[in-house]
Amino acid sequence: MIRKLKIGTVKQRVFALIIAIAVLVYAVYHVASLFGEDISTIASGISTQNTVLDGKGYVFRDETALYSEYTGVAQYLREDGSKVSIGEELAVVSENGNAASKSTVKYLDDKIAILEKSVDSGLTLADLPEVNEDISESYYTLAKMLAAGDTGSISAEADKLLYSMNCHSILVDEESPVDNTLEVMKGQREGVFSGSGRSESMYASDSGYFYSYVDGYEEYCTTAVADSITAEQYYKLATGEITPDARSVSASYGKLAESSEWRFVVRMPETSAGYFKVGESYDMQFVENGNTVIPMTLTVKTEDDVSGGSILVFFANRTPSGFVFDRCQSVSVTVDSVSGIYVPRSAVHRTGGEYCVYVLRGSVVTMRKIDVIYETKDYYLSATDLQSDGGLEYLGTNELLIVKGNNLFDGRILD
Repeated sequence: MIRKLKIGTVKQRVFALIIAIAVLVYAVYHVASLFGEDISTIASGISTQNTVLDGKGYVFRDETALYSEYTGVAQYLREDGSKVSIGEELAVVSENGNAASKSTVKYLDDKIAILEKSVDSGLTLADLPEVNEDISESYYTLAKMLAAGDTGSISAEADKLLYSMNCHSILVDEESPVDNTLEVMKGQREGVFSGSGRSESMYASDSGYFYSYVDGYEEYCTTAVADSITAEQYYKLATGEITPDARSVSASYGKLAESSEWRFVVRMPETSAGYFKVGESYDMQFVENGNTVIPMTLTVKTEDDVSGGSILVFFANRTPSGFVFDRCQSVSVTVDSVSGIYVPRSAVHRTGGEYCVYVLRGSVVTMRKIDVIYETKDYYLSATDLQSDGGLEYLGTNELLIVKGNNLFDGRILD
């Protein structure tokens, strides 16, 4: 006997079956997602964010231009920046020589110094890997400078590359042209002096630091002027209203700085001036000097009543080897920094009004709190060495921070 089911009962059973299938599919999907998704992690570590300010300022120093009876090319017997004593021979100045010949001698002197350094390097084949690394590093540094338009340090970096390439040539090539090039340049240099007429030896009339270059601002840019400088004086120099002394530029063969003390004067806009306090020391990075860093103390902070901001006077009493005291120089100075645990934004979640992240301990997902002390559009910095207040622990260093993953929760176990 065939039993007939009511139509309503059939519909109820079909609907129940559909619901059961949907629940099963939902459960299978989420179970599969728990164990089949990609989880990406990074090791948590410390990062530092610096606040760096840039400026262009002027060197002030007590210097005296040196003169000879002759105004031709000079053969210098002391390197720039050398400390000299009274009576020490500084240079032999020739009777003849124009600006072109002086420029030629300067160029030859610079290249001869690099070649001599290369020849006398004392390197062996065991040093070749390091030399190759230096060549590669200088090459890519120069490429980056050119791409960024950073021309301030290109000359110094190019000299480093030339030195390393010379050393490489000497090490790998038995017929390296370096020695011959050195002799040729020395001959060219002697040729300039042989046709320069009579000459006069020049001696130091006082002790100090000798430099072969003169820009004509030696009488104006003194330490006394710097220590009492006004905004009006600063702008006269910056706008070219103060002109260089023509005689010292054309007729002097060098200059003598009385001591190692000098000043650097720079204007900072109002938004930047607040970072600086008189009496504090700052690491000044001089861009055109191969990014040489010199600690300098802020001694004077004068209100800029012309354009706003402040005129800052920094003091130093050291002269780094090879530092070129060009009058106008670009600087970068780090005025503030904050350090914390680097946390990408993709790793951060908001839970109960707090910033949280997940870390992987073995195969277990564990929640951590972070205390944001700095943020950008891409990442946060979290305070370090924080103690738990009885709830969630804070993120520490050297933990596997999960930066990518779904369905994360405290206590989840991953296969």
